[in-house]
Amino acid sequence: MIRHSGRRGRHRHDPAHLLFDVDADKIVFPIWAPVGTALLATILGVGVAADRGAISSPDWSTVFVLLATVPWILDVVVYLKGSRSGIPLPLFNLMVLAGVLGLLLDPVTNDYTPFFLVMLCAEMAARVPPRKGVLVLIGSMAVIIACELANQFEGSFIWVIGIAFGWAGGFGCQMCLRLLQEMKASQDTLVEKAAAEERQRIAREIHDVIAHTLSVTMLHVTGARLALERGNREDAVDALRDAERSGRESLGEIRRTVSVLGSDGTGTDAPMPTATDLPDLVAGFRAAGLDVDLDVHGDPAGLPPALGLGVYRIAQESLTNVAKHAPDSHTDVRLSVEPERVRLVVRDVGDDEVAAPVENGGLGLRGMRERAAALGGSVDARPNGTGWTVDATLPRADPALPSPPGGRRRGRC
Repeated sequence: MIRHSGRRGRHRHDPAHLLFDVDADKIVFPIWAPVGTALLATILGVGVAADRGAISSPDWSTVFVLLATVPWILDVVVYLKGSRSGIPLPLFNLMVLAGVLGLLLDPVTNDYTPFFLVMLCAEMAARVPPRKGVLVLIGSMAVIIACELANQFEGSFIWVIGIAFGWAGGFGCQMCLRLLQEMKASQDTLVEKAAAEERQRIAREIHDVIAHTLSVTMLHVTGARLALERGNREDAVDALRDAERSGRESLGEIRRTVSVLGSDGTGTDAPMPTATDLPDLVAGFRAAGLDVDLDVHGDPAGLPPALGLGVYRIAQESLTNVAKHAPDSHTDVRLSVEPERVRLVVRDVGDDEVAAPVENGGLGLRGMRERAAALGGSVDARPNGTGWTVDATLPRADPALPSPPGGRRRGRC
């Protein structure tokens, strides 16, 4: 049965939270729980009434049986009508306790009336905060002990133990349901967090692709304009053709990135770039007019896909920044694949002294740092006097691979 009672407290992961700050409003019981309890109470009431002959010859025992049984039935009726509050909680307990007390004052042999108290304590322990459940427990024990002291009932010790076990079982049920609901809430939070992180990741990917494409395209367009100003039509056409090719390639890469949102799991999507694609990346910038050299130490082919993609994106963003802010400078790209880490350094050297960096809330430097942090590494981006240096250090997550023959590979694109 669902009962809206108890107070709302702050979530704390400690024993006091479970004992004193239980929020009963959030505990939802399945429909079979109140129905089953009401059915059990009805069967018990019929048995108690039959033992006293109160069915064939109604008397005060019949009234007390109804008083002890009706609260469960009324709760189910109110619940099935759409109300989650049930009958008032004090009235529920008073009716059951009064009915049991009236029956115990007129005992019979093998009396099962105390089962009402066991059920009452078990249900209240499951439905209300523990402090209120303890009050019901004390009241139930007081009723049966008082009858024992008045010489109207025997064997109260056994029933007191049974009542205590009933309360403990109900309390355990409440804690299990509460922990289950907290676990579901935590799972929902994790799902929302994962979705937000995925959106951020896709935003970084799209930013890197678009920024790189626009920078390279603008370099080609600038080259085409200069060629037209010099009257060299063929060079202008070649530059525009390269700009068109770069744009088409970026569109395909954006489609691959966005397809992650609705991938059907067929595995037919084109693979994302990795560190082994750095020569092609540098070649594209060189074709657009950027003076850039690539120096590779070690074998990037052995890097995990996520790490390889991170290296590629950081290099792409760094070269994009060079193309936007210092297209006439000379740039060196150095990749060092070591057994324990991967280090990428992109350094450009110009003729004029550069100013200190300004964080404007964009996705450039911040995106590189977030990408590196997600891989367990770091990025240090700083001026170097007449240029800019991006130094990224990323740990390797896979075991060290044997070095290729020669141990060093140098390429110049």
